[in-house]
Amino acid sequence: MLLYLTLAGFLITLLVLINLRNSNKANIYLLFFLLINNIYALSHYATVYSHSKYFIAIMLIHFTPFYLLLGPFFYFYVRSLFIDDHRLSKKDYLHFLPALIILINIFPYIFKGVDYKLAYASKVIENTANFVNFDYLFIPAVINFIFRPIHALIYVAISIALIFKNRFNLKSNNMQQSLIYKWLLLLISISVVLYLSFLVFTIISYVTLDYNLAVNQASYILYLTIGGLIVLNFSLLFFPNILYGLPQLDYALKKQKKIINKEKEEDKRESKSFEISDEKLLLLKLKLDNYLVSRPYLKSNFNLTMMSTDTDIPVHHLSYYFNEQMNINFNTWKNDLKVNYVIELIKKGSYENLTLDALSKQAGFGSRSSFINAFKQKTGLTPSEYLQVVD
Repeated sequence: MLLYLTLAGFLITLLVLINLRNSNKANIYLLFFLLINNIYALSHYATVYSHSKYFIAIMLIHFTPFYLLLGPFFYFYVRSLFIDDHRLSKKDYLHFLPALIILINIFPYIFKGVDYKLAYASKVIENTANFVNFDYLFIPAVINFIFRPIHALIYVAISIALIFKNRFNLKSNNMQQSLIYKWLLLLISISVVLYLSFLVFTIISYVTLDYNLAVNQASYILYLTIGGLIVLNFSLLFFPNILYGLPQLDYALKKQKKIINKEKEEDKRESKSFEISDEKLLLLKLKLDNYLVSRPYLKSNFNLTMMSTDTDIPVHHLSYYFNEQMNINFNTWKNDLKVNYVIELIKKGSYENLTLDALSKQAGFGSRSSFINAFKQKTGLTPSEYLQVVD
């Protein structure tokens, strides 16, 4: 079961990666967090259940530096949601230092030949407690394995403090903020269960010096871990809106200075919160209306990324605005504007000089079929039927 669960986890992280372009860039940290957790679980499966020396030789030691990235990625994800900015400062890279140290520490194993690694894996199969008996530079394996869950729990504690600090902003009537608040509570709870379970299981393993005996004695811990992984891996499938994060939607328009008052100092401080107010939504709408005056949607290659680049509005803000505020996906919105443009041309009599194909190309449709489908979806009629009604 653990193997299939981790494989499902890898598939879900792939889906997160595919949707990363249209979602909050903070999800890059969530992606790595999920990925490493599933690698962690796969390593456990390889050690206890696979009985494959090749699998053990690959999984057991090579990936240990990644496990010290779980905490930093977890913290970066939570922090990025609150500040709506995924970028790291120079100081943030210090969080990767423990992983780098462990990577250097296992150089003797990494650069050993295949025969050495297979011999090591064979010893692990004979007695799982032998997994600590590998060559390292300066940090004993025992400290390495016990430090991993402790390191992750420290970052979870820091993230809990961050959530507690911002809890009043999260608890609101806004559906997206309420969803993210519940998601963070769930994520914290699962992480505490996972890493406490790993810590207790690791301690029991060292006390008994028998990994298999520890599995039997701490079976309830493994069940908790598996349950946590199931919830962690599949929650995004049932609540995809989590990927939008907490868009602040806080924009100022150069051409709307007479409409919108300049922000005061207290307004600037308030803008750092993530309350999606009517005023902020109005700012975004005004900016988009101003952008649409030049009809950029008539370009055949017009897409969400181009729109983001032209307006300086992050893609995940635009996605959130269309899907959650306007209740329409971007492609439908774009095609509706194109169809409205064609209808405008038809009403002006342009169809008398241009064919329907020419009109569709002028509106930026890539093909005749996409034009007909979009037109019928918008008006309930095909272009030909619409022309008969107009006549």
